This record gives sequence, C-alpha cells and structure tokens, in this order.
Amino acid sequence: MSVDYKMSNKEYHNYPAYSSSDIKKVASSTLAHWKNEVRKESAAFDLGSSVHSLILEPELNSVVEGPETRRGKDWTAMKEAADFAGKILLPKKEYQLAEQMAQAAMFTPHVAELVNDKKTIKEASYFVKDPVLGLDLKCRPDGLLPHKNLMFDIKTCQDASPNGFAKAVRDYSYCVQASFYKFCMELQGFTIDRFLFICIEKSSQPYIVQVHELSNEYLNHSKKRMMDTLKIIKEADISGDYSTGWPEVNTIALPSWMVKTDFEIPA
Repeated sequence: MSVDYKMSNKEYHNYPAYSSSDIKKVASSTLAHWKNEVRKESAAFDLGSSVHSLILEPELNSVVEGPETRRGKDWTAMKEAADFAGKILLPKKEYQLAEQMAQAAMFTPHVAELVNDKKTIKEASYFVKDPVLGLDLKCRPDGLLPHKNLMFDIKTCQDASPNGFAKAVRDYSYCVQASFYKFCMELQGFTIDRFLFICIEKSSQPYIVQVHELSNEYLNHSKKRMMDTLKIIKEADISGDYSTGWPEVNTIALPSWMVKTDFEIPA
C-alpha cells in the first residue's frame, strides 16, 4: 500500500495497476471491449479535466485559453506548448464554459465547504493490492475528507437532476466506481461512510450543481458487482482469454411482448 500526493494525472494513468475505469469497462461491457480499447482524448474529456483542475487545483494554472477553434497554426503551436508544459488547452468558448462551470460549483455553499476544507486531500494517488486476488489496484479520489469519513467525485454531465443522474449512474456504472474507490480506500486503512457525486451541468446556463449520494443498499449491490468483475479480470489474466464470452452464433428469440395471442395465423 502506498500513496503519492504529487503524482501527475498522466503518471497516474500510466501506472501499471487496475483502476476504476478498467473495472467499469469490464462490468458494463466485455473483456474484449476493455482489453482492445484504444483510448483517445476528446473535447468532452478536456472539458471535464479542466473543470476538475479549476475547482480542485486552481493554483496550478493548468488550463490555458486558446484561439477560437482547434484549427490553424496558432492552435497547433499553442497545443504543442501546452502538452509540453502538462497543461490543457481549450478553445476560447470552451475555456469560458469551464470557468463558468467551476464558478457555479464554488458558488454552491455546501460544495465549496467540501472543496475548501483545509483537511481535504485532493487528487492524491493511492495504490493497494487486493488481499484475496492479488491484483494491483489504484484510485485517485477527487476529494477525500478522512475526518468526515467521506469522499467526493466531480462529474460534468448533461442532466444533474435526480432522475437524470440516476440514469447516468446506471449507464456509466458510476456505482461500480464508488464501490471500487471505497474498497481501495478501506484497504488503505480509511473508514468511508459516504461517497458523494458533485454533478455540474454543462449543456447551458445556469450550469446547475447537484450533489448525489448512493444509498447503502445501492453500494452493497454495486460492491458485489465490482468484486465479481475483479474475479473475471483475474481469471482472464490467468487464462489469457479476453474474449467477449458471446456464443459463436447467437439466436435472438422473439420477445414475449411481440407474441400475438389474440388471433391465430391461418394455415
């Protein structure tokens, strides 16, 4: 078990251990999709990373305002400089959007209280070993408040409403992420009673901010799913079989709701 308080996000992602992203991908898809995935940066990824940095580590000045678009010599030159400096370059309008979203979060009193708490540990990288399966695991909580037995994660989203984010939890397996982080931090010796999602809408002003928390029942359910997924990964590492697990030819049955029972087809 170890912790690194100064490791960069890039160094963390390159560190050879399984992360919540790995577990979520296998849990929601297949081993084949996870193992053969080609990870690419995107505008949405850059925006999310920028909002995180502006909220959690504004003193680093790691987000840079660029030209109007991602085209042309000016963008290329600034992008090369930003990459070399380990910073994120955003087109002008996206930079302004990231700033406004970060401000919306910090203007929300109960969110600002969590972020500004002097005892909050931000963006630290933790490394543990699963005591049963022997897998090397890693996690990087956005915020850890050990004195409150609490962790939080910042999400940029289209819909931060109770119904909207509940759907996102299912669609993107955020519940598995919460259980994985809780599991890793408990292996580190922390007690985690609460895991909060700080959600910030990005579609349009006023960039609504809403905090969500999974019930204990939900966390218990997702922990089993997470542990089952770790076993699947361990078995694949041993066997070398990272296939989909699908049959060679799949037969699709007629759904019961499509079966007509009110008449018979003439002979």
